[in-house]
Amino acid sequence: MKAPHLVATVALAALLVLQASTGRAQALDKPEPSVRAWLPGCKAFLEHPESVGSEAAGLCAGAVDALLYIGEVLEPDYRFCVPLRTPRQEIISTIVANVEAMRPEADRQDFKGMALGILRFNWPCRE
Repeated sequence: MKAPHLVATVALAALLVLQASTGRAQALDKPEPSVRAWLPGCKAFLEHPESVGSEAAGLCAGAVDALLYIGEVLEPDYRFCVPLRTPRQEIISTIVANVEAMRPEADRQDFKGMALGILRFNWPCRE
């Protein structure tokens, strides 16, 4: 009776260690959320929108794409409706220009949260 209990305890401990290691690795891979960290990538994207020349530029473009994907299904207080034919370069340029206008105060803000507010301000949904 004790052997199965010991095996289960060891298996559970091993599982917890593996989960903690995986969670820690994921936390280390998660990008810094601040405007200061994201803005250079967005500017790099604007310099080379056709090639997305760097990882940071790709992260910026991907984050904006993700926000665009969910924009129309958010709660009404957060919803925005960017027309489908609006070029990604125009959208990211608008975000960068608005963030730049609020610097240096914006530097410590969460980039995606700030981008969400900028998208909602510039492209509100018409109900």
